[in-house]
Formats: sequence, structure tokens, C-alpha cells
Amino acid sequence: MGENLNSPPPSVALAQAPKAASSAPAPKLVLVDEKKDAGTVPKGEVVHATFILRNEGKADLHITDVKPSCGCTAPEYDKTIKPGAEGKIVLNVDTKTFQGPISKSALILTDDPEKPQVTVFVLANVKPYVETHPVGFFRLQALTGEVATSEIILSSGEADFKPTKVEPPNSYIKATLAPATEAEKVAGKGANQWKVTVTTTPDAPEGLLGGYVKVTTGAAKQPDLSLAVSGYVKPTLSITPLSVNFGNFEPKADPVKRTVTIINNNLKNEAFQVTKAESSVPGVKAEVVMADKSRAQVIISVDDKVKKGVFDGFVTVSTTDPAKKEIRIPLKGVIL
Repeated sequence: MGENLNSPPPSVALAQAPKAASSAPAPKLVLVDEKKDAGTVPKGEVVHATFILRNEGKADLHITDVKPSCGCTAPEYDKTIKPGAEGKIVLNVDTKTFQGPISKSALILTDDPEKPQVTVFVLANVKPYVETHPVGFFRLQALTGEVATSEIILSSGEADFKPTKVEPPNSYIKATLAPATEAEKVAGKGANQWKVTVTTTPDAPEGLLGGYVKVTTGAAKQPDLSLAVSGYVKPTLSITPLSVNFGNFEPKADPVKRTVTIINNNLKNEAFQVTKAESSVPGVKAEVVMADKSRAQVIISVDDKVKKGVFDGFVTVSTTDPAKKEIRIPLKGVIL
């Protein structure tokens, strides 16, 4: 038989053949609900919201990550959902720092090629059955050795509201509970009002104050109340730097010097002075210069008579500050 002249050559025929569609199995995410509304919840309650995810694809669906927004956590979720099966994501929202309508979200990341990420929302109306006046946290600020106090008035329209217990966050903060006097009560908030007072102790360490004061309210709808503590214990003296390192050097005729600045933060101590500074290292001298009434400089110098090798000691500074009558400044270096 002769060749059919009307037929295309084999290479052209292959090019004209239809391409086979990709049949690789893939997962398909279907989110049953993207929003969960918890309705009205008492302040301090943890809202739990469960979201159902279906895999309507033909391959395993993998949840690679869940990224909640501020105030929301995702303690558990199914990382793999088989074809035709369901999985869940549980979101928790702690309402102790919120009030009124809230909307918290979480971003869900998956390996669905058509829907690699979806967002779910938790809605709620946070109602404080126990109100705080003027704000819901204690603000404290003190100098080292001093005592700071802050007060909050509690009120509630609940008939069973009667606080019985208050717990401070640590041993450096004391908390007391008492019925508010007529002079202390907030107008328009009813007759049943209580005062919570927090006080720092004189030995509270320098630095940030934090934590929560916990109140047992007696109100069934909000039995526990957490009141944040915000504040700072500031040192009466600021010392810069806190230590002196001369490093490696070869002494010459002119002494090598370093300066430590001491600032008085206690405005009540108007007679502040740095009275003396002594070095424990032979050949290293310390001199006090009062720049003004609130600032002193300790000038530390090393002369050419210091023995070669490593020196390690401290400068002892005496002051008229009641909380820091003596300061030790670490001192080290290497003489070549």
C-alpha cells in the first residue's frame, strides 16, 4: 500500500495529540465555620472555640501552622486530616485583660494548593460583673528603700458580691481588702463597694514590678478577679559604669584614668554627697569630685608604679544616701 499523502508526519501528529490532564491527588480544605461567637462572657473567663475542618480532596491535608493574634492561643489542632475525614482546631481566648466586644483571629496554614491559608475568628462581648475604679491595674513607683501605695475601688450590681480574699503576686507586694468608706465610694456605683490597697515593701528589689493581684469576689458570675500590677523600683543612685576594666596597657608617666559617674535620684536627700572613695589595688587611686549637688564623679587612675601583671579588686565608695551608704565598683586590668 502506498503512503497516505493526506496524513501528517508522525512528529506533527504527536504535537497535535491532546495533553493528558494532571491527575495527581491533592487535598481540599473546607472550613465549616469561619466565626464562633461566644456571646456575653464574664471578664476573666477563658473562651474555648472549636473549628471543624473537612478534607474533601484525595490526599492527606496537612495543617502546617496556626498563628493566633494577641490574646489568643491555639493549644491543640489536628496536623493531618485524611481524605473524607474531619479535623479540628481549638482556640482559647483569655478575657482577663479585655472588656466589651472583642474579635480575635488565627491564621491557619495548610498544604491545600488552592487554599494555602484561611483565617478564623472568635467573637465575644466581655462583661465585667465586678467593676474597677479608676482603672483595672495598680500603678506603683518607688525609690529603693521607700514604700509605694496604690488603690482600686471595686463595685458590682451582683447581690452576692462580697470579696473575701486578696492575694499579692509576690512577697515584695502586700495587699489588703476592706469595705470602702463613704468618702472613698464612687458615685453612682451602689452602696456595696470595696477597696483593694497594694503596698511595696522597703526591701523590694530594684527593677520592674509586675504580676497580678487576685481577688476572690464572692460573685458567682465572676468569682475571681485579676488586677495587673505595673510599676518600677528605681535605684536611689544611678552608677555608670557599674564596673571598670582598664584592659591591657603599659603605664606611662601620665596616669591612665577612668571615670565613674554617680547621680542622686532621691530629691528628698538634698544633702547628698560622695564622701570617700578607696581602691583595694596598690598603685590604683580613686578621687571624688562633686560636679554639683546631685552628681559626683569618681576618677580612678593607674600610675606607672603599679606592678606588671593582672590586677583585680574594687573601689569602695562611701555616700550619704541612706539606702546605699557604701558602693563597691569592681576593678580589673592587665599591666604589660
